[in-house]
Amino acid sequence: MARVYTAFVGCKVSQADAEGLAAALAGDGHVRVELAADAEMAVVVTCCVTGEAERKSRQLVNRLAAGGRPVVVTGCAAVYRPEQFVAPGVAVAARPDVGAVVGRLASASASGARGIRAHDGRAAERVVGAVQAAVPAAKRPRTRFTLKAQDGCSCTCAYCAVRLARGPLWSLPLGQAVEAARVGLAAGCGEIVLSGINFGLYRDADGVDLAALVGVLVDLPGLLRLRLSSVEPVHLQEPLLRALTHPKVARHLHVPLQSADDGVLAAMRRPYDFAQYRERLATVRCILGDVMISTDVIIGFPGESEAAFDRTLAAISPAAGLFGRVHVFPYSRRPGTAAAELTPLAPEEVHRRQAAALAAAAAARRAAAAAEVGHEAEVLVEDRVADLWRGYTSKYTRCYFSGDVRPGTLARVAVQDIFDDGVRGVVA
Repeated sequence: MARVYTAFVGCKVSQADAEGLAAALAGDGHVRVELAADAEMAVVVTCCVTGEAERKSRQLVNRLAAGGRPVVVTGCAAVYRPEQFVAPGVAVAARPDVGAVVGRLASASASGARGIRAHDGRAAERVVGAVQAAVPAAKRPRTRFTLKAQDGCSCTCAYCAVRLARGPLWSLPLGQAVEAARVGLAAGCGEIVLSGINFGLYRDADGVDLAALVGVLVDLPGLLRLRLSSVEPVHLQEPLLRALTHPKVARHLHVPLQSADDGVLAAMRRPYDFAQYRERLATVRCILGDVMISTDVIIGFPGESEAAFDRTLAAISPAAGLFGRVHVFPYSRRPGTAAAELTPLAPEEVHRRQAAALAAAAAARRAAAAAEVGHEAEVLVEDRVADLWRGYTSKYTRCYFSGDVRPGTLARVAVQDIFDDGVRGVVA
């Protein structure tokens, strides 16, 4: 048995995969440690959404391996391009094999083996089996539990490599999802974050869809807040929106846009135009009321003209009133995707547009924070920094505040002003 450090790069699904692996390894008798320095080996869940994500994955793996400990690599980048992790002491493993690989490395280490070259070059298939529901014990208290309930994607977006790595659709059965949520709540996580690769496609073998899943989870004892990680605009239909009106559901939705130009959207193979996207957001706000929408945009997609970029820039600016938070990604060529065959824009032009988009995103975030000033907000208390507590509001604004509270509870905070990366207030 070994002391194992787990880490991830990328989205909440990668985070959930890392947590599930840590729990599974603990079930096999290994000990999870919170610091890499205390570990005999490490497990890294990687990401391939962009070239930068792959670079960060490699850096993390190399940094952990440099300490002389074996590193087991899994996740999207390990499936997408396993050869990039070839190195002494590094093993590339499919998720079902991670426990076995860790066990072999632990046995080799215990027997005094040195210079392990553990790389397994097989393409790592995606797991569609049981999901570990347990929340692993940690020294750092958790207030939020990411519950992965869906995997895989049937869409054909021209730029996306994640769908190539994740494979066919899979949904966690309702009963297992409920049990996972119960375990998370019992561990003190007041907020459950539902996640998936294309989460609107959730449908278990009995036909339970996302709206029904939300309807069951909001009634669980001990739940303070339920949040959805990301939903495609085409899946925001009325049954789901009605389920999201429940008061325990966060007043925040992440709805990817990618571009506000119809020509670029068509080239990306996105299943909507900008008018349809805006109409869907209008329906969301009509049913849910005052809700903060966050989004993703890709800047510098091949063929994006200056006018096309200007349309996206206008859409994410505060004056448009559409978004409170925008994640800006420069286009990243992903081998094996349809867009990889297109002629890229000049790097300096992409960088210029990215800088302008990031400035607009920062302004939108400040405007969203300003909208919370002068109102009371329910904040999930996470931890204390200096003399202030901090946590997130229902609209996903970081809030710092003073008052008598406990971590893991909901505090009603009178928001007084913009502060740091969010807002500041006092317990009402």
